[in-house]
Amino acid sequence: MQAITESFTPVSKDIFIRGADIVFMTDDGAKFHVHSYFFTRESIYWQQKLTGHNEPHHPLSKHYTANDPYIIQDVDSHDFRKFLRVFYNTRYGDYSFFSNLDWVDILSIAHKWEFPHVKTLSKLYLGKMGYGVVERTCGVHCTRIVDDEMIDRSYPRQVYLISCGHEI
Repeated sequence: MQAITESFTPVSKDIFIRGADIVFMTDDGAKFHVHSYFFTRESIYWQQKLTGHNEPHHPLSKHYTANDPYIIQDVDSHDFRKFLRVFYNTRYGDYSFFSNLDWVDILSIAHKWEFPHVKTLSKLYLGKMGYGVVERTCGVHCTRIVDDEMIDRSYPRQVYLISCGHEI
C-alpha cells in the first residue's frame, strides 16, 4: 500500500490547450482553455450545463471565451488542474504522478460532476493504493456532510462519497 504522499503540483496558473473551444475560470481567476468535448461526452451534468441537452454531440449553447469564461465556483483551480490532467496526460495511461490525495480530489469532482468513467478510474487507482471507496446517501439538504454515524471508522483506509438526497 502506498503511503500518503505530496500532491501533484502543476507549474502554470492558466492552461491553454491548442484548439480549445471553451474557457473555464475558477474563483481564484485561473483560466483553463480546454476542449468541451470531454465534458459533454463524459458527463450528463456538463451536457445539460453547456448544451441544454442530455446527450453528447450537441453544440454549446453559448460561446465561452477568455473575456467571458464559464465560472466554476464549486472546485478550486488546483483540484481542477488535477482533474484535467486525467484527460490531458503527457503519457497515455500513466498516472503515477498522482498521489492518493490527488485521486481523492479527482474522485470527488468526478462524483460531483457525474463523470462515471473518471470515477471508475479514480476508484481503480485508489484500490491499487489500498483504499476502498464507500458511497452513501445522506437523504437531507446538504452539499457536503461529515457525519460520524455514516462513517465506519474501523476501516481507516476508506474514501467516503456522501451524496445529497435532494437538490438545493
